[in-house]
Amino acid sequence: MQGHHGNPRWPDLLLEPNTRPISQEQLTLEVKSIYAGLTKIEAKCIHVAQAYGFPGPNSKLANDHWQALIALHHTLLHEHYDFFLSSQYASASPSLHRLASKYSIPARMWKHGIHSFLNLLRRRLPESLDYMLAFIYLAYQIMALLYETVPTFEDTWTEYLGDLGRYRMAIEDKDRKRWAGVARSWYSKGVDKNPSVGYLYHHLAILARLNALQQLYYYAQSLTYVSIGSFVLAFHFGRH
Repeated sequence: MQGHHGNPRWPDLLLEPNTRPISQEQLTLEVKSIYAGLTKIEAKCIHVAQAYGFPGPNSKLANDHWQALIALHHTLLHEHYDFFLSSQYASASPSLHRLASKYSIPARMWKHGIHSFLNLLRRRLPESLDYMLAFIYLAYQIMALLYETVPTFEDTWTEYLGDLGRYRMAIEDKDRKRWAGVARSWYSKGVDKNPSVGYLYHHLAILARLNALQQLYYYAQSLTYVSIGSFVLAFHFGRH
């Protein structure tokens, strides 16, 4: 009798290990624990943005200081990733599923985990160039992983991946065209899925600056859908 031993070459390998399903109580405790850790690291990242955001004339940072700042923000991104995996777990309750939206987790991850640090790095160029390249690479990896594993926020990940491509493009010399193409592909994916989102066309217009006709088309599309959106909102609130 083989039982679970499917390969005679590896008699001790269980192809289907017996794993006990995690209970809602355990999952809730796990999510709460991750969120508590996330908020602590987030507070440190907010402090970093305030303390180092506007460099003075003699405020050059040492290599180990840069490495520590990158590690801090990388840790925050991993905390966010763990939060998404736990709260969006297949067997999680609807209330757990809603937590990421309730606490604006995607927007907070971008603002405090990525955008504020990229701005800090940008203000310290060219000193920070290598560190900025390294951090964009790390952030892009995690965002691509979220795109693959947390489809609930697919539209958000698509836009953020496009934004990271644009950041990389802005500081590139050799691979500028390549990263412009990466950013364009993500924004185009977003437009294909949500053709009435005006700001995605605006992003594409910025990337099309070498093609005046194409840029004009994207700006026109952007203004069209922004105007339609404003009209719909005005009509809605005017009736209520």
